[in-house]
Amino acid sequence: MHRFERSAPLVVEEFADPGIDRREGPPLSLGSAYLMLGMVAGDECPPEILNVLDQLSPEKWYHGQLFETMMNYFEDRDPALLMEIGRGIYYSLAAKFREMGLNTPTAMLAAMPDVWHTATRGASGEWRTTIVAPYHARVELKQPYNCMFEQAAMEGVLQGLGARDVRIIHDPCMRNGAPACVFTIRWTEV
Repeated sequence: MHRFERSAPLVVEEFADPGIDRREGPPLSLGSAYLMLGMVAGDECPPEILNVLDQLSPEKWYHGQLFETMMNYFEDRDPALLMEIGRGIYYSLAAKFREMGLNTPTAMLAAMPDVWHTATRGASGEWRTTIVAPYHARVELKQPYNCMFEQAAMEGVLQGLGARDVRIIHDPCMRNGAPACVFTIRWTEV
């Protein structure tokens, strides 16, 4: 799995879609993720990030380091802001997930490994989900992206699909030397 730098120059380089079965090469993020970032957090972006966002196409793939640098900018500015951005981006995707037949939090969690693999390409790691009991899941992430953002994204998408009182315990964490981040997730449904 690739490892990102905490902060790197904001380099815009387009990559061809390597195909869903390829797990080698640089980790890539789809341009639509950056488009959503601009919609959710445009008012919080400094001019250099806004300039980069203006150059990106939603259909193209970009090196994941670009996304990671942006997420770490927001975390360094205010960790709560990073969490708000993650929740907002993925909450807004709930309708898209419903179109894909992922209508409940449990269905979404069960599909997360495949969703992750579709949304990222290259050496971007793996997700594993275990449904422990009704309204209780365990998600293991071995991936290079900002795990606080991923935690907030998970909360946002679950809320968008009807979960209430979402509680995520994020322990252990790769940032503390663990081999993977683990999210223990509990929620209620209306």
